[in-house]
Amino acid sequence: MRKNLLTHLRCLDCSKSDWNLKTKLENEREVREGDLQCASCGANYVIQGGILCMLRELSHEVAHEKEHAESFGYLETAKGEKHPINRETIHQFRHLFLSLPAGDGSDYFKPGGSFDNQAGNAERFFKTLEMLKLTGKERVLEVGASFGWGSWRFAQKGCDVVALDVTDYLMTGDLYMEADGSFFNRMTGDMNRLPFRDESFDIIFSHSVIHHCKDIGVLFSEFRRVLRPNGRVVALQECAFGIFEDKSGKALQEAIHEGFNENAYTLSQWKKGAKAGGFKDVELHFFSFVDDYVNRKKLRGAPLTPKLKAAQWIQTQPALHRLINFLSIGPRILLRPKSWMLIATK
Repeated sequence: MRKNLLTHLRCLDCSKSDWNLKTKLENEREVREGDLQCASCGANYVIQGGILCMLRELSHEVAHEKEHAESFGYLETAKGEKHPINRETIHQFRHLFLSLPAGDGSDYFKPGGSFDNQAGNAERFFKTLEMLKLTGKERVLEVGASFGWGSWRFAQKGCDVVALDVTDYLMTGDLYMEADGSFFNRMTGDMNRLPFRDESFDIIFSHSVIHHCKDIGVLFSEFRRVLRPNGRVVALQECAFGIFEDKSGKALQEAIHEGFNENAYTLSQWKKGAKAGGFKDVELHFFSFVDDYVNRKKLRGAPLTPKLKAAQWIQTQPALHRLINFLSIGPRILLRPKSWMLIATK
């Protein structure tokens, strides 16, 4: 944690922003160990390994998900060995973490692999960065930052970034910052109760995270509070269901059974949630399902079938490509949304 972050923090207990920082260990990059005390109410927050802990009492659902995630055998080798996310695992598999989100082409990033979700969304993530037209002057909050590779990519663009997550996965951030010197602050905290002053950020970014919230209207209201005028929430590839889609699907139920706080929202409910939180301008962006199909086949190493050849040909025809994607929007809203993003502007 860097000391300039204090200008944007507020105490979770009294909402004041007067701080006393006791530094125990500091390097050229940040404060690594220390205590942060609220001068108004005396509440104490700990800094360990460069990560500021701003967690207080968690809801039962969030506490359960945090406990499960941190004990989860996230990284599984070809031999079936499961490794939880800790410093030993990060060091042993550093080349994999540094290749996120696209990966290195190994089985870890193919369907069924430990990082298949990140690899599957990599192309959309980088397209999103392009769409945002970043100047490098933005203050960005990534909620549900997990390992921190998304925050790392924003930091590489020059942005002032805070990565927030409920788990200790944020320790991976040391690996990224040591790789190229890009810096981002890290904080364990609950996205439902943000420890920031009003109007602190230009962008709040999430990647398949917000759907873990039970009341997205309340969550968007909290997001709106900490955003500056014209600030944006950019929610990429959130879990969504078609209006007529079966919401009792096997994958969803398995995730809930495993301890993840999953919720099934339609695109209409996503828009209503953002507007209930005070956002007037809410846009749904649909990425090309043709691109999604080609990328999925590429990740799987699928043979070049006539269907795949046709999809690749469509990619070379911009007008046809746009028309097909436009015509797909209705069925995707009704049956199964895929490759989409929500942008809500304050």
